[in-house]
Amino acid sequence: MPELEVVIFNQKLKLSYKENEKERLIKAINTLNKSWKKYSYLNGKVSDLKIITLISLELQDSIEEYTNKLNINKNNLDISKKESDQQSIELKNSKEKIYKLELEIDNKNNERSKIESILDELLNELLKLKTKILDY
Repeated sequence: MPELEVVIFNQKLKLSYKENEKERLIKAINTLNKSWKKYSYLNGKVSDLKIITLISLELQDSIEEYTNKLNINKNNLDISKKESDQQSIELKNSKEKIYKLELEIDNKNNERSKIESILDELLNELLKLKTKILDY
């Protein structure tokens, strides 16, 4: 495992890391050192342990806030998925209704065509009758 010499909280450390985790490690170290600088005004007034404790509390609070946001986003995503699933079901039901209505329209059109045909035949018969009557 490769090693990296770093300074965290003004302390030199040698850390071993996996090659694919180097960037994450450096980012975490930079975050810690920024927090240390944020509380630098306390150096000499309180112990380093107290400053580290403050930083730990702040980071823990950030983790909890981030976790809460993730949970809220997950809940929103779950709600959106449920709504989407419901809309998909409604869409499927609507498509089925439309298909049934289209079939019904086709049936009615067929019935109408049959009736028109019968009416045409009746009209022709009536015309024939009329012609016969008029010919007498």
